[in-house]
Amino acid sequence: MPESSPEIEQVLRDTLDAMARSDVDRLARRTSRDACVLSIGSDPSEWAEGYEEILRLFRDSTPEGELGVTVGLDDVKAFREGGVGWAAGHGYFEMRGKRVPVRLTAVLHQEEGEWKAVQSHASIGVPNDRMLDPMFHANG
Repeated sequence: MPESSPEIEQVLRDTLDAMARSDVDRLARRTSRDACVLSIGSDPSEWAEGYEEILRLFRDSTPEGELGVTVGLDDVKAFREGGVGWAAGHGYFEMRGKRVPVRLTAVLHQEEGEWKAVQSHASIGVPNDRMLDPMFHANG
């Protein structure tokens, strides 16, 4: 049976902190090298499969070495069963004094005693009655 996991919650918080600090090395240590690893960001172009592609995407999104975004986590629920963990939470991205809510999920696998992300996803919700607005489409 799955059990609540403060350890998985802390891994998610640490990973978000690494993102906010543009700490590629720390992010790399928390990312699995398994061929199945996947990371989906909030931008429509942010879909990365594989360890190297995820790190490239992160580096490309922070070209000056500073993300310039504060990432916060308001609440998170985290669980584990054996060597698999997962978490979902509500948080925010804050940039230039503006804050936008974000939803986050992650699936982790225990590898050599450390939790590593095998799947992560961040999304900015769009109300159903606005999802057809041209501003929400890359080709719109």
